[in-house]
Amino acid sequence: MKKAAVLLSLAMSFLPFVAQADEKLTLLFSPTTGLTPSYIAKDQGIFAKHGLDVELTLLTNQGAVISALVGGTAPIVTPSALAVIQASDQGIDVVFVASSSMSPSKSRSGIFVKNGSGIKTPADLIGKKVGVPSLNTLIHVIARRWLEENGVDYNKVNFAEIGFQQMYDTLNGGIVDAVSAIDPYYGKLEQIGYVVGSPDDSLPKNTLTSVYASTREWATAHKETVAAFRQSLNEAIDYINTHDAEARAAIVKYTKQPEAVVAATPMPDLAVTVRPEQVKFFVDLARHQGLIKSNPDAANMIAP
Repeated sequence: MKKAAVLLSLAMSFLPFVAQADEKLTLLFSPTTGLTPSYIAKDQGIFAKHGLDVELTLLTNQGAVISALVGGTAPIVTPSALAVIQASDQGIDVVFVASSSMSPSKSRSGIFVKNGSGIKTPADLIGKKVGVPSLNTLIHVIARRWLEENGVDYNKVNFAEIGFQQMYDTLNGGIVDAVSAIDPYYGKLEQIGYVVGSPDDSLPKNTLTSVYASTREWATAHKETVAAFRQSLNEAIDYINTHDAEARAAIVKYTKQPEAVVAATPMPDLAVTVRPEQVKFFVDLARHQGLIKSNPDAANMIAP
């Protein structure tokens, strides 16, 4: 009898994590290739297989993602790693649930300027206006890090919030002098400009670029859901690695980018597990740029 119980326990350990039947989740997402596992897990029924009824809701303002989480708009959101750390510094108990994409990767990114602008080097951006998706979040902060590494005082560069979908029009119309863009928006911007540098290329290997987060209270109360969510993402990544056409179709669907642009977009490097050293990189960077005052424990910020 005891042996049978042990065998049953071992067998159960190999079964997929399944949340409570048809548990409904709203997932706020940014329209990027880095979140492709979410798109695939939804459209290929992987979330559903693990008992998750996930509704993907487009996030229009990356800077407001933590407010949406705390306000109860969604239990899981897709902020930058930096936003999670800043929330912790402000006394908001937010934790990392999973990763999605990492940098540097094959995906293209860079600071675009318009053809004929005369801007050739990082120093030429002094006094210019640079569009980023939101202030004091990932792309803005790594752009400042890149400027500093190239001997430029980033306080002399003017940054403005410009959504990815508006970057082409604002750069083309002269509203900004440069934009910091990523795939799949990179390809369209190549039609009117060129890259003066890529902050992404200067990042340490396996830097977190797309993450999923929740409040600690929710993650603690929904451990089975968190496990099912992570396993869904892992299975989605396996699917992406063997179904390129379907993955690109999902990117077109959720980012609203033309098929030709997505076809030329390299797939990002994807992984689900968040490690303490990856979080600590952003803790140190945020402290260096004066964005946080505390020194949070990186390992404690990852949901078990």
